[in-house]
Amino acid sequence: MTIKGGESGGANLVEEAAVQTNDSDFAVGCVNVTWKDDQPSWFRRNSNNDGYGSDNGYHNNNSNRNANNQYAISAIVWGCLGVGRVGNMSILAQTTENYDEEVIDNETGQVIIRNKTRPKLLWVMGPYWTVNIFITFPLIIGVSGWICYFRVSKSHLAIIITWSIGTFLLIISLCMISCCDPGILYRHAQAPTPNNNNNNNNTDDIEAEDWRWNDQARTYRPSDAKFDSECQVVVEGFDHTCPWTGTAIGSKNMVWFKIFVSMVCIMLVYTVLLAMFSSLFNPFK
Repeated sequence: MTIKGGESGGANLVEEAAVQTNDSDFAVGCVNVTWKDDQPSWFRRNSNNDGYGSDNGYHNNNSNRNANNQYAISAIVWGCLGVGRVGNMSILAQTTENYDEEVIDNETGQVIIRNKTRPKLLWVMGPYWTVNIFITFPLIIGVSGWICYFRVSKSHLAIIITWSIGTFLLIISLCMISCCDPGILYRHAQAPTPNNNNNNNNTDDIEAEDWRWNDQARTYRPSDAKFDSECQVVVEGFDHTCPWTGTAIGSKNMVWFKIFVSMVCIMLVYTVLLAMFSSLFNPFK
């Protein structure tokens, strides 16, 4: 009897997850609505906030299984700060926008256009933000600072200017990759009609037959969009998830990712050459 009851409860949890997934404006997987719902049980027990101990999320009774070490820090930090959530990504800033939604009337079969409001992501951070903040940034800033103090500061003015510009682009591109929306897709319960230009979403320009159903996020998606199991969202132009930058790489941050990779290679070569031939460009020797 206990086993059967557990199976029934598990089915109810899955059904509740599906409902929460459908309620989101974005194409997200079956995750909790807030970070507090994913906080580990030991943290909720030790917390002074009684609200942490309530069973208000479908993962709460199985937190040890679902809130693993990878996302436990995010759940604790962002949950305490009250940061929003989309999939396994944290919403640092967002606004709203108006858009036209096409809905097919079940009685007449005609397309009805409705003006609606939806959230627009401005700044988000991926699930590997801890790697980005505590490893990637300190590594770049630490090495750059060491090179600047011992080599660049004693070099020719042209070396100082070019090296500073390269380092600035390196850090800025990493910031933009880490905090920009990678291209999280809005939820589409129906495939957009062909040549639909009423919606400001660029993905609607794709022919309807190019859209495919995605079970994980319960949405239609264009052919170039993929579901990222680590970020738990559908990303347009998805390439990969990069732990070093902390987030997924998609259509909206791909340019910055290419700049970042290029600047890493350029600055590595620049630093090696500067270390080898710094005496030739030292005006103080």
